[in-house]
Amino acid sequence: MRRVGVLARVLGLASLAMAIVAPRTARADDVAPELETLDLHQKAQAEAKKLISTLPANDQRRLTGLYVAFDASPSDPSAMVACDDDGDYVIVITDAMLRLASIVARAQSYDEANASHSVEDYAGFIARSQLPARRLLPPPPGFYTAQKPGTNHETRLREALSFVVAGELTRFRAGDLVCPHPTATHENGDDEWTASEQRRALERAASIYPAHAPERDIEATTRVLEGGHSEQGALGLLRFFAQLELERSVHAPRFFSTYWVQHPASVPRIAAVKTAAKDHRSE
Repeated sequence: MRRVGVLARVLGLASLAMAIVAPRTARADDVAPELETLDLHQKAQAEAKKLISTLPANDQRRLTGLYVAFDASPSDPSAMVACDDDGDYVIVITDAMLRLASIVARAQSYDEANASHSVEDYAGFIARSQLPARRLLPPPPGFYTAQKPGTNHETRLREALSFVVAGELTRFRAGDLVCPHPTATHENGDDEWTASEQRRALERAASIYPAHAPERDIEATTRVLEGGHSEQGALGLLRFFAQLELERSVHAPRFFSTYWVQHPASVPRIAAVKTAAKDHRSE
């Protein structure tokens, strides 16, 4: 995979999309899926750029050319490290993961305004209603009825995206995956995350992710905090997965998320994030 062309088009189209919706503050549910996806791509790219720029100089040299690519899957929330077909470092995030982060961030913002449990309620809805290989369902009609509007959606979304990217970035820093031919320059060419690249990434993930340790979440949280965010967006996303895990014992849902399957139980991850935030603030 080569990123020249696709990133420029994504960023250009995302800017156009934001200009189109600029006259009013639109809810994510009100925006056409194509425009919402382009906007989410832009936000994820911005968080990745910020995180990569703060890496120590030796890591920036070792991980030269590291970039974020987007898998168009609308149904499987996932984020993983990979090497593209040129041997470059890449963090692959599915469109479904971006959409999930946005929905959960909105639900979290309502929870903060109403002392409610919208994040957990949405996880329960997904456990009962989501079908495999179908586009990730938004909250059902009337989900926010009689609740005060949340005001922190954008903030929580950027925090969640930063945590997702940082979590994968720590794997490259730890050497969990080493790509053979990293380069800072890319030729024009295929700009899609191909089926063969996806297959190889999933095969490698089988040996990479069981090695997940609390240190990965602790480091990721520290990087999020050092980037000027709080840990709240990360906690909101992990609350969703924790509730989904609980729902599995009741509803036996057919829905699986690659991100959830690859990573350890969410409750210990929540504890690791809270510990990292507490330690960071006490320094």
